[in-house]
Amino acid sequence: MRKTLKLLILLTIFISNSFLIVADNFSAHEHAERTHNNIILILQTKNDLFEEDPDLFVQEISNAFSPIVDFKRIARNVMGKHYKASTIPQRERFSEAFRTSLLNTYSKTLIEFKDEKIKVLPPKNMAKSQNKVMVNIEIITSSKVYPGVYSMYLDNNNEWKIINIVVNGINLGLTFRSQFYSLMEKNNNHISTVIDKWIASV
Repeated sequence: MRKTLKLLILLTIFISNSFLIVADNFSAHEHAERTHNNIILILQTKNDLFEEDPDLFVQEISNAFSPIVDFKRIARNVMGKHYKASTIPQRERFSEAFRTSLLNTYSKTLIEFKDEKIKVLPPKNMAKSQNKVMVNIEIITSSKVYPGVYSMYLDNNNEWKIINIVVNGINLGLTFRSQFYSLMEKNNNHISTVIDKWIASV
């Protein structure tokens, strides 16, 4: 599972040059590539910060990574069928808890990256939508090549956001949803208790 998570996170780091759809002269590729460059700069200049001040390191990564991820939309999808039954405060609380858990995992895994690479495959067909992009990617490690798909959409502010990642057949959104549903089942569908447990696991 940890290897799979590492591969999932790799997709959020090494975005290459095949995001071709443009909105207001600003392509998904340009937005993703700028995020990638900021994160690489942090790794190159502040790698020791993780040991010296982990909280500050997480904040540095968060500042670079957050603009390209729609945490609220992903959290809503993770809650799935339980979203409508939740209150607005519960939704906001889980969204923040999910964001924190993802960023913590992301930051801790990030410092392990050395020689992994991403190859973005040429688009097979023209995109059907002007506000969604599905990109096929190969994640190249020292021992194996893994297929991946990276999903982005154009939000109301004309900014490209990550909404899902699939690596080697493992769907990030569905994996987190399965965890949420399992917690709901074990806790008699008590949403507040599930959120408490999610927070405790961070």
